[in-house]
Amino acid sequence: MQKPISNEELTRTIEAYREADNNASAAAKALGIPRSTMQSRVRAARAAGLMTSPNVEFPAFVGGDDDTPIEEILRRKSADFERTLSAANAKKWFTIRLNESKPYGLMLFGDPHIDDNGCNMPLLQRHIEVARRDGIYSVNIGDTTNNWVGRLMRLYADQDTSEKTAKRLAEWFMFDSGITWLCWVLGNHDLWNRGAEFHKRLGVDHVPVLDWHAQFKIAHPGGYELKVDAAHGRKGNSIWNNIHSTLRAAKLNEHADLFVTGHTHNYAMEDIEIAERGTSAWLVQLRGYKYMDSHALLHGFAEHQRGSSVLAVVDPRKNARTRVICFEDVEQGANYLEWLRK
Repeated sequence: MQKPISNEELTRTIEAYREADNNASAAAKALGIPRSTMQSRVRAARAAGLMTSPNVEFPAFVGGDDDTPIEEILRRKSADFERTLSAANAKKWFTIRLNESKPYGLMLFGDPHIDDNGCNMPLLQRHIEVARRDGIYSVNIGDTTNNWVGRLMRLYADQDTSEKTAKRLAEWFMFDSGITWLCWVLGNHDLWNRGAEFHKRLGVDHVPVLDWHAQFKIAHPGGYELKVDAAHGRKGNSIWNNIHSTLRAAKLNEHADLFVTGHTHNYAMEDIEIAERGTSAWLVQLRGYKYMDSHALLHGFAEHQRGSSVLAVVDPRKNARTRVICFEDVEQGANYLEWLRK
């Protein structure tokens, strides 16, 4: 602990400082101390109110401190941390209660990029029609709009949809498209330009909106819980295996029945048994709806044509032989679901 400055040292400091015409360097040299020590003593003298002339009386705010006391700031920051930590913990494997005792569908929407000129709007609208069917609920894996930022802002000149209209489309997609949403995951495009705040304010009373990664359980009246791990993107990649990052998550992360990933605009799907854990899981890499992608063209990536979205058919019944079946052809999956619900 630093030793307090004595009154004698403060008095010598004040005298030397004034004799040097308020020059800290000259005063420090006269006292034979470092300039930093001199400055520290001058600050202490000012704090003690010893630097003012006895013939001058200043108003109360001079030398006072109108800032919030440090103790109060520390108390407030501690309370803020506890509240933030509690909220973060509540978002890990949160529960969505779904009042479905019959088989139902979970529509997994790949990156929409709904304002991009290359958004396959006819396909997206067909899939929205599927998502509107009875017993189908949906998850958005992220990158709802382009939301260009920084140097990429120049790309707005190349797209027909304005930034304002893009936000209107995002709002329509969340509220007025007729989709029953269970969760929205925010991708990198969503997070740019304070986009997270925009989407979270939109969904505040409507749907859980989470940055990048959502882990949740769907609880059913019969007691069965479906665990879903949905991430916009994941660590790891391989030119030999489109689903590498999702498989890596299934092997190394906590168990889930369904692992879903977007971001890279390619498609893969696998029903895998993880024998060393004694579990099984569906792995889904969603292609999304952005076609004619200039980024893919410039970097030599072949453009995938399948898997813009995937429909998972979930059977929560106690006697269910198979809990989850995923369909890349979402219309076919919806027809199967309709038969199964009957």
